[in-house]
Amino acid sequence: MKLPLLTGRQVLATLSRLGFIEIHRKGSHVKMKHPDGRVIVFPFHDPVDRYTLKGALQDAGIPIADFLKEIK
Repeated sequence: MKLPLLTGRQVLATLSRLGFIEIHRKGSHVKMKHPDGRVIVFPFHDPVDRYTLKGALQDAGIPIADFLKEIK
C-alpha cells in the first residue's frame, strides 16, 4: 500500500489521533510513545519521505491501513 506525501505536521497529528504522545524532539526528529509502550521516531520534514515513514510505522507496529484511515 502506497503512502501519500505528508508533512511532518500531518504525520504528528495522525499519530496523535492514534494515541501516540510526543515525548522528545531534537533537531528534525520527533519521538512519540503510545500508552501500550510502542515507540516511533520519524523525521519532522516537509515532506516526510514515504519509505522512511513506512519503515517507522512497521518498526512501531502500526498497520499502514490504520494510519491511512486517520489521515485528515
